[in-house]
Amino acid sequence: MADELVALAPGTRVSGRWTILKKLGAGAFGAVYLCKDGKGTVAALKTEPIDTRQPLLVMEATVLRALGNKLQNADGQHFCRLLDLGRMNNGMLRLEETRMTVVGTPLGRLVRDAGDRFSPGTAIGVSIQLLSAIKALHNVGFLHRDIKPANTAIGRVETNEHRLLYLIDFGMARQFLRPDGTQRRPRASANFRGTPIYAPISAHIKRDYSRKDDVESWFYVMVKFYKGAVPWKFANDVKEIGRMKCRRMEGQPDEIRQQAITELIGGCPPEFTQILAHIDGLQLEDRPNYEMIETMLREHLTRSRVPEHPYDWKVGRRNAMAQAQSEAARRKKDNTKEGGGGKNNTQG
Repeated sequence: MADELVALAPGTRVSGRWTILKKLGAGAFGAVYLCKDGKGTVAALKTEPIDTRQPLLVMEATVLRALGNKLQNADGQHFCRLLDLGRMNNGMLRLEETRMTVVGTPLGRLVRDAGDRFSPGTAIGVSIQLLSAIKALHNVGFLHRDIKPANTAIGRVETNEHRLLYLIDFGMARQFLRPDGTQRRPRASANFRGTPIYAPISAHIKRDYSRKDDVESWFYVMVKFYKGAVPWKFANDVKEIGRMKCRRMEGQPDEIRQQAITELIGGCPPEFTQILAHIDGLQLEDRPNYEMIETMLREHLTRSRVPEHPYDWKVGRRNAMAQAQSEAARRKKDNTKEGGGGKNNTQG
């Protein structure tokens, strides 16, 4: 496991600049450490053995470098900055390493602490930010291929970035654009990539990934944030999850398709139905209409008078949900008054 493969004790000097402060976490392929340089710059150090069977850090560094070079405006705010890259010997271990901006708490943990779902304003607000990050990643020519709550995080409270979402972990990313801006030819068959519960239908049927598929995974994440779960949360295996998702594909009986859609987004705003139809209608080469999706979600917030801020982790989910319920009751009362007075309100 990673704890056996990689072990950097606090105080260890790396690349003559960085000092290890503590371990932040470890997984099957490597570990993450908090480190600091002589100027006080704090960074996250990711490590993995150079001879690992599934190298991830080279791709991650490639993506972060591309993002840093091409995104000099607000589109780049959702990504860590690559600060350093190198290799080191640690006893018998040879390590690949990257150092990047430190982020805050993963949204996977925040939503779990909030009872598995956010209030409506937070759910839609962070989903809009995540979509913006995915769009920016696609614009520099890369697919993420593992969009999920655990691969997003808020910024650090210490830097006052607790309202900013970061998209992280690009080890499974793939470049889909050539240097001349044309798309790479899709492979006839592709191995499964991603996390089963959030993976797109294409992953289950061994089609090559496209921009559509990152956005489909994003949609499942948004449903999770809004409702608390997707229908296949308790499915037994990857094949069963795939079968449940495929029930809404073209060619299925209308009754089966509608039932699958209702199970997925029942209780969600009507805009979710339109967004899902747009995503499901895209072909491999198509560009998703990110702008239309964001506009629909923002218009829903405005029309429903649901505030995006403060996010739940600032006020506590109980208070956020109470505020949302109070606002919903007030809207219902206002609509009843307008209807009773014979006023036809067509705005919003």
